[in-house]
Order: sequence, then C-alpha cells, then structure tokens
Amino acid sequence: MPYLKKIEIKGFKTFSLKTTIIPSRGLTVITGPNGSGKSNIIDAILFCLGDLSAKRLRVESLLNLIGPKNKSAKVLIQFDNSDQKLPVDTSTVTISREINRKGQSVFRLNGRRISRGNLMEILSMGGIGPHGHNIVLQGTITRLAEITPTERRRMIEDMIGIAQYDAEKAEAEEKLKAADIAIKTVMGRVGEVQRRVEDLERERNDLLRYRFIQAEIQRLDAIRASQNILETKEKIINLKSRINDLEERVCNLKSIRERMREKRREIEAEWRRISSEKGQTELLRVQVEIGDLRTRITEIVARINSSRSTLEGLKRIEENTEKQLGDLNIEIKDINSKIKELYKKRDKILDEL
Repeated sequence: MPYLKKIEIKGFKTFSLKTTIIPSRGLTVITGPNGSGKSNIIDAILFCLGDLSAKRLRVESLLNLIGPKNKSAKVLIQFDNSDQKLPVDTSTVTISREINRKGQSVFRLNGRRISRGNLMEILSMGGIGPHGHNIVLQGTITRLAEITPTERRRMIEDMIGIAQYDAEKAEAEEKLKAADIAIKTVMGRVGEVQRRVEDLERERNDLLRYRFIQAEIQRLDAIRASQNILETKEKIINLKSRINDLEERVCNLKSIRERMREKRREIEAEWRRISSEKGQTELLRVQVEIGDLRTRITEIVARINSSRSTLEGLKRIEENTEKQLGDLNIEIKDINSKIKELYKKRDKILDEL
C-alpha cells in the first residue's frame, strides 16, 4: 500500500513559510504544545487530497486557509508507489493543490495539471481519500463508540472498501438504466430515420424518372429540330437549283427574243423591199410570216413573264425559308438554355439529397 514520504506546506493557515515534513515509514509522532499547528498538518493533508468541506478543514471559508501574508496556499504530498497500487507509472507519486485569493484551486499529479475528479479516482484505487478511515480526525473515536450497530457496520464496510463498490454498483445501474432509455430513444429515431430514408428513396426514384423523361423529351425535340433544319436546308438547296434553272431559261428566252426581234427587223426590211419591187402575192406571204413571228414573240414574252412570276415566287419562298431557318436556330438556342437550367436544377436537387 502507498505510504507518505514527504509533506510540503506553504501559505496554508499558520505555515506562512515553506515547511517540509519527512515522516519515516511506520509510526511517526508529531508533538508540540497546544496551538503550535499539529492539527493544521492533518488539515493540509485533507486539503491536498481534495477535501472541499470548510467545516472539516476547521475554517469558515476555504479562502481562510490562505495565510494573512500570503497570496495563495499550497500543499504538496509525496507517496511511495513501489507496489504500484496507484495506477501511475512511477515509483513515487506527487500530488499538489494550490488555492488563490479568488477561490480557484489547481490540482497537479507529478507536476501535470489534473482535474479533482480524476485525481480522486486515481487515489481511491490505492485506498487513499479525504473521507477514508485511514485519516482519523478529532472526536472520531468518541463518535464511533456512540453510533448504532447499523452505522458501525456501514463504517466498517466503508473502511474495507465495500461501500465504495456499492456506490459504484448503484452508479453503474443508473448508467445502465440511462443507456437502456438512450437505446430505446435511438431505436425509435432509427425507425423514423428509416421511414424518412424510404420516403426519400421514393422521391429520388420519382425524380430520376422525371429526369429521364425530360431528357428523352429534350433528345426527341433536338432530333426533330435537327430534322427540320436538314429538311429546310434541303428545300433551300432545291429552290436555289430551280431558281438557277429558271434564270438560265429566262436568259435563253431573252436571247431568243432578241434574235426574233432582229429577224423581225430583217423581215420588215425585206417586206419594204418586196413591196417596192415585187407583187402583191409576195407581200401577202411576207405579212403572213410577220403575223406568225409576232404571235411567236407574244408567246415568248408571255413565257418570259410567267417565268419571272415563278422566279419571284421562288425568291419569296427562299426568303420565308431563310426566316424559318433563323427561327429554328433561335428555338435551338432556347432549348439549349432550358437544358442548362434543368441541369442546374438537377445538381441543386442532388445536393439537397
């Protein structure tokens, strides 16, 4: 079992200056007149072990533990831990506690800061504590003689460590109950989460179906638009080919008309010559030929006018087709813009999932 090797006290009650006490192993007796501070040594040990009771430390307030000329009170205790009863990897264990004028306490284990709870848990594993029966305060023996058998049994159980295990058992049972409640709560939440997951899964499947249908609609619209464009382009090519043919025919007809006019002038000249040189029979023949030529010229002019009208109609068709092609290009741009917006909505929905 760990035993006390050294006590250092500074600023604690009557120990204004640093005082070091090194008790020998076994029995150590501290003697002195009344009021010399013997009991203050026991109070210092209780203080260092984590006692928070001002009454047990025989003061009105823990701040009264600090000497009137000191800014803080500090007590250091060193234990021999050769048997490793304390769960610390050293043969010597040093604990200290210091309290300042603000009432703030700092605990240290082997020089490292530690919480009071952790420190007391470590000390309890070695059977050390401020409320243990290895520290007998004044009046304890008298009270032991006066207590009831039940209280005496509890005290003995506390001395041999049974009470500690009862407390730990009760604490463990409370933790077990809390764990059971927590498990039931978690299982209830798991069911809710599972139902929510199933709902989200259905929503996800609906969304995927919706996206697939939208994608198919967009694909079909794009195919239809592409087909319309190809058909329109093909129509334009055909119309341009027909226009070129008609323009060529118009040019040919114009050439024929010019030749016919030239022929007419020649005939008229010939007619004038005949009318002056030959007889009436030749004149009639020439007049008939002139009439035939005029009829043919009229037909040619009518064909030219018809060709011009057809050409103008084809040009109007070409202009309308070009306009339709422009409208289709605008529609394609709108479709691409809608596709981008749908992709953005899809990404947003996926992020929310």
